[in-house]
Amino acid sequence: MKLSKLVMSLLSSSSLGLLSLSIFAQETPAATYPPEAIAVFMQECQTKFAAQAPPVFSDRGDRYCTCLINRLQEKMSYEQFQQITPDNEPPEVKAATNECIGALF
Repeated sequence: MKLSKLVMSLLSSSSLGLLSLSIFAQETPAATYPPEAIAVFMQECQTKFAAQAPPVFSDRGDRYCTCLINRLQEKMSYEQFQQITPDNEPPEVKAATNECIGALF
């Protein structure tokens, strides 16, 4: 499933820890992704977060994943979101990941 690869890319490429903060390269209008896509993203993101986060932070997966999907909707159209793969990760993804991890810790 393509969305699974997206979640894996979002969580594993930055390994949830040693991240440098970066600034979004460009602003785009906020988008709304289909509820089904958000639900799948949230479930897969939380599962991956729980598997990678230190045990003392495992309860923060919902906050992290909510932050991440919100940032992606602010910066990317749904069509752009669907194109994300581990090999094709735009700078907006890394910036959103950094921002959300920074907000948690």
